[in-house]
Amino acid sequence: MADQDNTKPIVIVGGGFAGTTMLTHTLLRIAADPNITKPVKILMVERHEEQMHGGVAYSKGASYKKHNLNAGAMSMDMFPGNEPPPGFPSFVQYIQQKAEGNPEALDHLINPSRQLVSDYITDMLNLAKEKVGIKAEVEVALRKATKIDQLPEGGTRIEFGDGSSVDSCHTILATGFQEAAAPRFAKNVADHPRFMDQPYAAKANPFYDEVCQQPEAKTLIIGTGLTAMDIAARMINSGYKGEITMMSRRGLMHKTYEDTPPEEYLANQAMRGEARSVDSLDISKTRPKFLEAETTGELVREIVKEFNDLRSQGYTSPEILIYWERFVPDVCAKFPHKDLAALFADHEALITSSRVGVTPNTGITVRHGIESGQIKVAMGAIKEISEGDEGKLKAVYSPADGDVSMVRVQFNAAENRMQTATYDYVFSAMGNTSNYAMPPEQIADPLWRNLLEDGKAIPHWTKSGIAVAKDFSLLDAQGNPSDCVSVIGVPVAGHMMTTAYAYPHAPHISGGKLGPNALGAMTISSEVKMLLDAKYEAMLHEYRVRGDGPTVPVPILKTQKLAQPSR
Repeated sequence: MADQDNTKPIVIVGGGFAGTTMLTHTLLRIAADPNITKPVKILMVERHEEQMHGGVAYSKGASYKKHNLNAGAMSMDMFPGNEPPPGFPSFVQYIQQKAEGNPEALDHLINPSRQLVSDYITDMLNLAKEKVGIKAEVEVALRKATKIDQLPEGGTRIEFGDGSSVDSCHTILATGFQEAAAPRFAKNVADHPRFMDQPYAAKANPFYDEVCQQPEAKTLIIGTGLTAMDIAARMINSGYKGEITMMSRRGLMHKTYEDTPPEEYLANQAMRGEARSVDSLDISKTRPKFLEAETTGELVREIVKEFNDLRSQGYTSPEILIYWERFVPDVCAKFPHKDLAALFADHEALITSSRVGVTPNTGITVRHGIESGQIKVAMGAIKEISEGDEGKLKAVYSPADGDVSMVRVQFNAAENRMQTATYDYVFSAMGNTSNYAMPPEQIADPLWRNLLEDGKAIPHWTKSGIAVAKDFSLLDAQGNPSDCVSVIGVPVAGHMMTTAYAYPHAPHISGGKLGPNALGAMTISSEVKMLLDAKYEAMLHEYRVRGDGPTVPVPILKTQKLAQPSR
């Protein structure tokens, strides 16, 4: 970065959705700020080129259009509440623009390609660069941050894996998911040519090609969640004719939204099968009874009873959980965090599978595979995966009996007994991780390992990510907030679940976010807005009018309210 003066840059560590959204919104604030006295220097660093402006979730690594999102286009936006500034389209409008010369592109409203999201956020960043003009100097670099130290004079020094370093006036950590790693029970085959631990990475493309060319192959997918469904759908859509086994401890799978014409989707703002607008339902008029519970045991019993009662009244699981999630912060304030952390861990898969569905392309493909017998869903706790005869892979697991459905499977641990099965190929769909509650030496990412070892960061009590203050300042081991390091995105998933913030689509409502919703685009974009509302002037102190000069408050960007058709 060109050094015209000694002013330190703002550094954003992570170039995925969160980091790029942070950069885009910062540029828009600078463009609207009349007090900028010199070009603001901003450096974005990303570890992997294929993940620049996409991250793991929307990486350029996977073959284009091979993986879809698990939600429609209206839930995927860089601007809170679907209110972009003039000249900046929402994701829906972006797709409509793409479809002007190609009507088939409207299918992306219902089955959005993950990589189309990467195209969208990259284009929005470029528009922001044009808008800010010479008021900002942006540099994007491929580097791996390994350590952060606070400087005596203020700001931080960031060290990188190549031995270089940079001083910053403020650092935003948007590191996202860590790359998926082979589960411990598969550590002996982590590098085996027939085992794939990163199904969205570039290295997975030739692996898929090889698997799909084997008509008699037997493939195991470890997991039955969203990633597992993505893998199975990609294989079948690529012509795979072999047998697929999807295995998890409880066999829980996500409901499939129904295929919906684009016109109907735009009119109703939802796919068939999605939750109705909760605030329009009677459920929103009654405070949940489980909030009166005095012990965690009573809490669980009351939740189960009330859930079943509401289901019998015709409410769907997503509708109930969408309403209830706003009360999660109340529950977290009432009960011991240790007990709640155990409950979240025990029921995370059930909450996630009940709260979030999958788009028609993925869900229908998997459902047809199950109905035809090509896909077998099994309940089992895998104990070990090792190399067997002829280079194949052997899985040793404890099975369970029960009826398989697309929504829920009962798990009967009493009937477990060890079994062994052999597969030609194995995919791990265990997903990525943001769990920093393990011993620091077991954390693969050197940046977070060093922060935790040095006491500059502390795991969030839910074990999902790390602890931050209300304004997203990094908290140290003593609970003190940093004045020069902020965190957004995946590492604050636990914080977003347990802290009440205004919902971007309904500012009169506040609450937490359950499951994948804590990591959704709207949640992250609202984090960015709240962080900038709290810290913009401090972050850009060296670049704005100071001393006796006049200082004008940073104007709130005017937004264009998108039409909201009634349902």
